[in-house]
Amino acid sequence: MSNIAIIAAAGNGERLNCCKSKMLINILGRPLLAYTLDQFEQSEKIDEIILVIRAQDRQSIEEEVIRRNKYNKLISIVLGGLTRQESVYMGLKTIKKNVGTACIHDGARPLVKDWMIEKTIKMTDYYDGAAIAIPVIETIKRVFSQERLVEKTVNRDEYWIVQTPQTFKLRTIKKLYQKALEENLTATDDAAIVEHYGGKIKIIPGSRENIKITTSLDVIWAEILLKERFKQIR
Repeated sequence: MSNIAIIAAAGNGERLNCCKSKMLINILGRPLLAYTLDQFEQSEKIDEIILVIRAQDRQSIEEEVIRRNKYNKLISIVLGGLTRQESVYMGLKTIKKNVGTACIHDGARPLVKDWMIEKTIKMTDYYDGAAIAIPVIETIKRVFSQERLVEKTVNRDEYWIVQTPQTFKLRTIKKLYQKALEENLTATDDAAIVEHYGGKIKIIPGSRENIKITTSLDVIWAEILLKERFKQIR
């Protein structure tokens, strides 16, 4: 049985307003993507890595990330689609196996920790999938979209902010992604597809440090967190 990581790194990074791929943004002297790949390369639970990227980023990523680091588990570099869902589907299509797990992670989350990978994989023994998430701590209001008038204040204890990794049995996620394609179902994360078809997703409390690099402030925050992590290693 294989545990295969799919790293979704085909986003365009519009909100960063950078002239190159978000995956190559410099964080403490290294490309963002290198930190993410490091975590999955070093994980004892991961057997193989599939990296999904934009076509226009391939040469730069190969030169600045892949060739400068030793990723023995990286078995395939796949070109993504127009959406994250399409990109993950492209990655899943390259997997011929049906026994094992697919651990799907955002390339823009460089602060993922090994226990997150391990726990989501373990939970697939009991559930259809597992996702790292953090509870909402601020007040949430439901708002009419056009008028922006408050309809009601919801119970925040019922809401969680979902992160990655999200891990599923290979057979399940491959079958349901294909079904979603055939039925034109769109979803903003992988768990939503499994949920739509009746699957049970286990939420695993994560960490607020597991940020997704989206804006320039996130880059600053990531640098601070990585510096602290390096201090602890020393």
